[in-house]
Amino acid sequence: MQFSSPRLRRTLALGLLATAGACGMVKDRIAEKGAESGATAADVDQKSAVAVTDEEREAFKAPADSSLTPRQVEAYLRASLLQFDLIRAEAPALHKQAQAMNERAKDGGVLSGLRNMAEGVSAMTHWAHLVGGSYVRSARTLKQNPAEMEYVRERMGAVGSHLMMAPMQSGVKQMAEQMRQQANAMKGQQGITQEQIDAMMQQADQMEANAADQASPAIRQNLQALHQARGNVTDAMWTQIGIAGGGMGLLALSGLGDPSDTATVNKLNQFRQLYTDALANKVSPGMENKPATGES
Repeated sequence: MQFSSPRLRRTLALGLLATAGACGMVKDRIAEKGAESGATAADVDQKSAVAVTDEEREAFKAPADSSLTPRQVEAYLRASLLQFDLIRAEAPALHKQAQAMNERAKDGGVLSGLRNMAEGVSAMTHWAHLVGGSYVRSARTLKQNPAEMEYVRERMGAVGSHLMMAPMQSGVKQMAEQMRQQANAMKGQQGITQEQIDAMMQQADQMEANAADQASPAIRQNLQALHQARGNVTDAMWTQIGIAGGGMGLLALSGLGDPSDTATVNKLNQFRQLYTDALANKVSPGMENKPATGES
């Protein structure tokens, strides 16, 4: 088994900038460049469980109304920032491993193939733990219950999806209104029957009904909580934060470790800056009045 495909090299070779280590108390690190979360990658216990433990799940009871609090929003932003930094810090090891595998693949041979197969499984496991477990470990490092932080991440994702759909729903409603206006303008015209007018009106009503805001009370409540927690953060920013948060947004960056893939590396940097700005309760450049689409 050889690992010479560009896609696999991009996936395994996560050669990003490593964050610098820092010393001192966690509370002093909040002001440090690259440590806005309040900790650094060096603080994370890599031997801790990559999944939420039974004890942690037992210790957190989700509210019946699926609500979020300002404290949880801040903790989520900090945990995500530390997760980004942890991935950067771990990237060189995976990049080095991928390079060694590629070199062995050039030599060929059964032993090289078998060794690459074993290391390939190890690398993919490491990558899965890095993306999935980094958020859990980051939460623990910041003295947050990972079970609670997973709950918060899920609610943030739901709010982000809702905001992403809002512009499309608005567009459909505008089309429905234009159809009504057209139907009214056609009244009395030769060859136009009342049945045709009624059919157009009914179609417009159906379009509007389909585009009606289906957000649950919990989503509406949590969106209001976000506005209260970070009043200067725009809905466009919350959209991207909700969608990019946790493992899913990072898994979508298939070229994360390819040094030549500057677009993907820049995307991760944009994610981090977005979370940093939200934590500081300020608008990211260019996001002042941008539609809440989920594209950056």
